[in-house]
Amino acid sequence: MEKISKDRLRECLMEKEYMVLLFSSAMDVNSVLAENALESLMDSYSASTSFYKSDITEDVSLAQVYSVFSTPRILVFRKGNLLEAVTGVMSHAVMRGFLDRVISHQECTPGSRS
Repeated sequence: MEKISKDRLRECLMEKEYMVLLFSSAMDVNSVLAENALESLMDSYSASTSFYKSDITEDVSLAQVYSVFSTPRILVFRKGNLLEAVTGVMSHAVMRGFLDRVISHQECTPGSRS
């Protein structure tokens, strides 16, 4: 998962239809768990979704834009517009369910949304 800066935000928001942005902290074990869960799922959504991360201790300005006060915090955008935000660690299965619910994509298993 690539790091994002405030300067590149607009460009990254328009790369693909969806963008997932993880705000984390290297000092927070829950952030590490969230990043690992997202990284394990990225390939399933790669055609429609770009994934980025921002460490709130390294880039405070980007965290301030979205009023991020605790980590992990995941924001999902569609065509540059914020769709949903969630704070806290999720299991792999819950993370997949969250992404399936928010992101309409073609790569998922038969019978799911397209």
